[in-house]
Amino acid sequence: MLAVAVALGVAGWVVEARAWARQEKGDATGAAKRSEKPAATPEAPAPGLMEREAEKQEEAAAMPAMPGDDGSREVLKALRELGGAARKDAARARQAAARAPLPKRPAKTVTPPTVTPADLDAMLAKYLKEKDPKVEPAPPTSDVEFVRRAYLDLAGTPPTPRQVAEFVGSRAKDKRARLIDALLESPEMARNWARYWRDVIKFHATNQNPGQVRYDLLEEWLEAQFRAKRPWDEIVSAMITATGRVDENGAVAFPLASEAKPVEMAGEVSRLFLGVQIQCAECHDHKTDSWKRQQFHELAAFFSGTRSRRVDKAMPGQPAVFSVETTPRARYAMPDLADPKKQIPVAPRFFLASSREEVPSLPETLAPADRRALGASYVTGQDNPWFARAFVNRTWFVLMGESFYDVVDDIGPEREPKAREVIETLADQWQKGGYDVRWLLRTIANTQAYQRRVRSTANPAGKTAFAANCPSRLRADQIADALVEALGLPEDLRPVPPPGAAKGKGAGRAQGGKMPVAKVKGAAKVAEATGLGGAPVQGKGPNKAVRAGGARALFGALFSMDPSAAPDEILSTIPQALFLMNGPIVQNRTQARPDTALGEILATSSSDREALNRLYLRTLSRQPNAKEVEACAAYLARAGNRVEAFEDIYWALVNTTEFVSRR
Repeated sequence: MLAVAVALGVAGWVVEARAWARQEKGDATGAAKRSEKPAATPEAPAPGLMEREAEKQEEAAAMPAMPGDDGSREVLKALRELGGAARKDAARARQAAARAPLPKRPAKTVTPPTVTPADLDAMLAKYLKEKDPKVEPAPPTSDVEFVRRAYLDLAGTPPTPRQVAEFVGSRAKDKRARLIDALLESPEMARNWARYWRDVIKFHATNQNPGQVRYDLLEEWLEAQFRAKRPWDEIVSAMITATGRVDENGAVAFPLASEAKPVEMAGEVSRLFLGVQIQCAECHDHKTDSWKRQQFHELAAFFSGTRSRRVDKAMPGQPAVFSVETTPRARYAMPDLADPKKQIPVAPRFFLASSREEVPSLPETLAPADRRALGASYVTGQDNPWFARAFVNRTWFVLMGESFYDVVDDIGPEREPKAREVIETLADQWQKGGYDVRWLLRTIANTQAYQRRVRSTANPAGKTAFAANCPSRLRADQIADALVEALGLPEDLRPVPPPGAAKGKGAGRAQGGKMPVAKVKGAAKVAEATGLGGAPVQGKGPNKAVRAGGARALFGALFSMDPSAAPDEILSTIPQALFLMNGPIVQNRTQARPDTALGEILATSSSDREALNRLYLRTLSRQPNAKEVEACAAYLARAGNRVEAFEDIYWALVNTTEFVSRR
C-alpha cells in the first residue's frame, strides 16, 4: 500500500522530469528505441509487460541527471522498484486468496432412522381429519392390484402371470413387506430408478443431443450407483463434480446436459436437487419469490471454469465423444444491468443457508475444481434441509401419484406443503440416516397410504390429498417393458418376423404396415417405422444418435414425457395412439399364430373363459371382472370367427388406458 501511495504522489513530478530530460537530449535514444519496436499485428503482438519494463529501464539509464539533483536517477529507480513491489504484493495477495483454506463443512453423520410406516400413517390420518373430518380414505388395494403397482413402482416392469399367481396364492401375512424387500434387492430396482433419473435430467436439459450428452451412459452409471447402494448425496456430488470423458465416466453426462455452462448448471442443480427454481432470478430479482439476482449468480459462480469439449470425432456407426474439463483458474462475473458492457465480479456463495452471514464469502479466483466440490458440499450437506426434502417429495410423488407441493420441482421455503409434518419428519429421518434410497422406498411402500386404491372421481376421497393413491401414466421404458411382456417381444423391441417373411424384412413391412410421422421433443421424426427396430429415420443431428440407440431409443423418443409434470398434465399424443392402434408391432403380435402369445394361449386353453383370463393376466396383470367377462362373451358369440374375435380383444387390451398406467 505504501508503495502505491508514493508512486501516485510523485507521478506528476516523474512525468515532468522525463519530459525535461528528453528535451535536453533531443529524445534521440527514445526515438531510436521506438523505431525498433515491432508493430502490433496478429502475427507479431505488441510487446508485453516485461518488454515495456525493460525499455523503461533503458530510457532511465540514458537520462541525464536533473539540475540540482544528481540523485534523481536513483529516485526514479527506487520508484520503479516500489511500483514493481506493489504489483508483486497484489499478485501474491490474489494467489494467497486462491490458496486460502476452504470453509470447513460439517462432517456427515449417520443415525439410524426411527420413524416407521405406522408413524407416517398416523400423521396422515391427523392431516386428513384436520382437512375434512368427513372424508373416508380409500380402501386397501387387493393383492392383484398391489402386486402390479409394486412391480411397476419399484422394479419398473409389470409382473408376469406366474409372479401374480405366486403372490396372490401366498398365505403369508407379511407377503407385501416381503415382496417390497425382494423388489428393492432386485437388479430391476437399480435399472428402474436409473431410467427415471435419466429422464428427469434429460427432459429439461439445455443439450438435447443424445450423441453429445450420451444419456445412455448416464443411465448405465446411475444403475451401477443404485446397484451398489450408494447414498443419494454421494451420487449427486459425483454428478456435480464429474470431469473427464463421458465414455469413461457416465456421470460426465450431467454437466454435458447443461453444456457445462455455469448459468445452466446453477438452474438445473437447484431445480433438480433442491426443488427451487432460482433460475427465474438470472436476469432480474425473482418476481414472486425473495430470490435476488445476486444470489443466482453467486450460485452460478460455483460452476465457472468448467467447459465441454469434443475429444474424439464420430466414427462410422458411433457418436463423437465429449468431455468436461476445468481450467486452472477461473473468475465469474455477471452483467451490469446499468451498463451491459460492464461485468461485476461475483464470488461463489450458497443461497439456501439458514443465515446468509453463516456462509463465508469465497475468493473470486477460487480454482474451478474447488468451486464445484464446495458447491456440491453445500447442496448435499446435512445442514441443508432442502436437499432431503426435494428427494423425499419427488419419491413420494412417484409412489403416490401426487407430491406434498403443488409442483414437484418448485418447493422451497416460500411454498406451503400438504401434510407438512409428514414430509419434514420423513426428510429429516432420511437425511440423518445417511440418504439411503432403499430405506426411503421401503418406508413409503409399507404405509397404508401407499397401499390404498386409486382415486376415483366419484369417490369423495379423491378430492383430498393422500386419501387415495393417484394413477399416473407409465414412462416410455415402462410401456416398452409392458409390450415386451404382453406381446412376447425381445427386450430390444425388435419385431419378430412372421413365418414366411422375407429375410431381413420387418414384420410390419411384410404386411405393408406404416406408422405416421411423429415429431417428438428432443428427438427425431419417426417415419415409415416398419416394426420400429430397423426403421429408416429421416433427418440429421440428434436423429443419428437416436437411430444408433436402436428401437428402445426410438420408442423412448416417441413416448417421451416430463417426469416432473403432474399426472393430469400428461396427455397422450396422436402418434402414440396410432402406434398402439395400428403400428406394425401391435398388429403383428396380436395375431393368433403358432409363434405368438395369443396363438399359444388359444392352443392350450380348455375354454374361452380360460383363454380370456390368461389374456388379461398377460396384459393387465389381473383377471377380468364380471362386467368384462360378460362383454367379451357377448362379442365372441356375435363374431363369425372365434380367432379373429380373440385377436380383437387382445388388441383392445393393449390399447386401454390401464395398460399404459400404474394404478
